[in-house]
Amino acid sequence: MDVETIVKQALTLLKQEGLTGVTFRRLTTSLQVKAPAIYWRFNDKQELLEAMAEAILQEQFAELTPLPLGQPWQPWLTAVLHRLRQALLAYPDGARVVAGARPPGTPTLARIAEHALRTLEDRGLPLAEAANVVFTSIHYTFGHVIEEQDSAGAHTMDSQTAKEFTQAFPTIARALAETRRTGLTPDDIFNAGVSLIIGDRDMR
Repeated sequence: MDVETIVKQALTLLKQEGLTGVTFRRLTTSLQVKAPAIYWRFNDKQELLEAMAEAILQEQFAELTPLPLGQPWQPWLTAVLHRLRQALLAYPDGARVVAGARPPGTPTLARIAEHALRTLEDRGLPLAEAANVVFTSIHYTFGHVIEEQDSAGAHTMDSQTAKEFTQAFPTIARALAETRRTGLTPDDIFNAGVSLIIGDRDMR
């Protein structure tokens, strides 16, 4: 049993049942193999999850290079973060799988950070400032998508619950109503957070 087949089936289970459905027992059953066939390729579940994280990221980042000189980095980094969000949203619990991966076992994750750091440093940002922007924006993306995936339907309330919530938390209720009124999409909300992190640094 090769690694690619195991990972592909693990991603199928992830898509069907979320992270709780990805177990070695379910893998062996769905692949119709004995447990040693899985353990021969992966020492433990963490290694399997990292291989899954790599496959998830490869769907959006099979090719990624630093931004060529002469172009501003803000639109490029924003686009990278949107691609990262899309990769995570492609699978239930995708953000949890990738956020828990260690960079040595998930080289594409490391490559995203490496290229982003190099791009910002090449534009004149001190490495410490570049690291603050890059790692904060990546962590923001993980957290934002985890909340998107974990809280699906959380804002749906019956009329009585909505009334009680509004009475207890009137400012939150007004903010949510304003979001609905202005027609902000999930993409708009995500992009607003990215803009706060990137800020108004010089367009270099």
